[in-house]
Amino acid sequence: MNIDRTAWLHGATIASILLVCLVILSITLPRPYINSHPYRSEANHYMGHDIMVAKEGLTISEPSAVISLLERMGDNERHAAVGISLVDTSRWRMKVKVEDIQVSTHEELFDVRHNSELLFSRQYFRLGSILTLDVIPTDTDALCYYLLELDRLRCMNP
Repeated sequence: MNIDRTAWLHGATIASILLVCLVILSITLPRPYINSHPYRSEANHYMGHDIMVAKEGLTISEPSAVISLLERMGDNERHAAVGISLVDTSRWRMKVKVEDIQVSTHEELFDVRHNSELLFSRQYFRLGSILTLDVIPTDTDALCYYLLELDRLRCMNP
């Protein structure tokens, strides 16, 4: 009976040390982004004979962030800035809430009826919307995340 008690105490001690190490490791892991550092991406959307160039930027300055977007189609441009607040952040997930939206013009650059995919993305950027960003680890300084509500993968370089 004394041997069983000793074995149980050794097992409990090893388990508690392992648990403490895991907690310390999860606390010391860095955030997946650099605070107050701008991330950028560029995309081309082909719409029939036209090409819309979109440049997107993300700057996270806890407890808020700004998503900026420049859309260019031909000679027309549209700028948008979306102010978001960080509701919950962890190493692998960020929940954000849309707090403010400013656009240079309310005229669309393309016919939204024929490009429902882009229309859906815009509809989610409404005041009060909660978006979930699942962070994907990378070996570089790039920030890659999956937008759950939009079913979109985004990678941005610093």
